[in-house]
Amino acid sequence: MKGNNFKGVYAVVPTPLNEDESVDHRGLQHLINYYVESGCHGVLVLGSGGEFPYFTFNERIQIIKSAVKAVRGRIPLLAGVGFHSRIETEAFINEAGLLDLDGFLVILPTYFPVEFSDARMFYEAIGTKSKKPVLYYHYPQMTGLFYPMAETVRLISQDGIAGIKESSLNLGEMRAHLKSRGEGDFTLFSGNSFTLLKVLEMGGAGTICQVPSFAPKLVVACYKAWTAGNFKEAKSLQRKIVELLPFLNTFAMPAPVQKLGFTVIS
Repeated sequence: MKGNNFKGVYAVVPTPLNEDESVDHRGLQHLINYYVESGCHGVLVLGSGGEFPYFTFNERIQIIKSAVKAVRGRIPLLAGVGFHSRIETEAFINEAGLLDLDGFLVILPTYFPVEFSDARMFYEAIGTKSKKPVLYYHYPQMTGLFYPMAETVRLISQDGIAGIKESSLNLGEMRAHLKSRGEGDFTLFSGNSFTLLKVLEMGGAGTICQVPSFAPKLVVACYKAWTAGNFKEAKSLQRKIVELLPFLNTFAMPAPVQKLGFTVIS
């Protein structure tokens, strides 16, 4: 398994467009520089918040090149990878892997249902062939691939998988992931900031999500307070993060109900 030192708050970078819907590379670089200056520990381009499905293979490569130019090695740069086939996925990580980025966040193909055995073979192939660390992007609400927890643990325990971005909101599942890998350089990121402190308490690395995309300093401050041992301040900041939930309310329940739930568990 390729090692990594990923941790902290990673902003999911939106992909700005020009009026003709071409990529606004200057705007992209401006955003990334803002996240760096705001204290983010890393950035992710071509994530769900970067609307990766809508770009061609070449556009995605150009987006990464612009991101590399903007980051200039100051913080880790991750690139999201999602295609309908393993062959195209491998071709992309082979080409993008030659660039100065730090790792890939890879989601499964989702047009047809993917059996667990196929998922294992997919990540085994990607993980062993990639020149950079590979994180498994677990987002069952979007992919529709609700594997049992035991199968997900098996998936991330194989060689070549350096970590996971867990967007299922299942804290029990996150604990199981961390327990299954034990000590080492395996990395678990939460896919939301609303349970950031709980994830950190159980040994997670931090968060890769959209809240730092529009409120990076708040989430970074919460993370820094916790790592410095200022737990009262960290909890106060966590409550402020939960107040931002209406901006990202994508669940079929009222925002106040969700806010209450996140407040209870955080």
